Amino acid sequence: MKGKLVEKLANRGCITIHKGALISELIDLLSSNNIGAAVVVDKEKNAIGMVSERDIVKNYNDNFKNIEDIMSTNIINCDLSFSSSELMELMNKKKIRHIPIIEKDKLLGIVSIGDVVKRLIEIYETENLNLKNYINS
Repeated sequence: MKGKLVEKLANRGCITIHKGALISELIDLLSSNNIGAAVVVDKEKNAIGMVSERDIVKNYNDNFKNIEDIMSTNIINCDLSFSSSELMELMNKKKIRHIPIIEKDKLLGIVSIGDVVKRLIEIYETENLNLKNYINS
């Protein structure tokens, strides 16, 4: 994957769920899309929160039924200018695994920790190959 990771992932889109949805709907959404988190949106499709597998587990015994009851409202996001290393640093510092891509108040996509790790591995493999080629020339 050459080029900016965030720009490519913004083209992938993002799975969202409405703030009034039930937790059971969230579980079905995460399971059917094989993902760990979704961006919570309002009627106008504005990002207003994040909800993840962790939120479900943390609130399991509280008998909550709605997404609104368990979602995080402090959205830590990035824009199209973020690099892979900046994303990794932010995810590590904030202890999060998913970052929505928001540009000019518009939700474009989401970056997962798996996306960032995959990109960093690609970078290291390319650097390794270039070093080997340099040494052998």
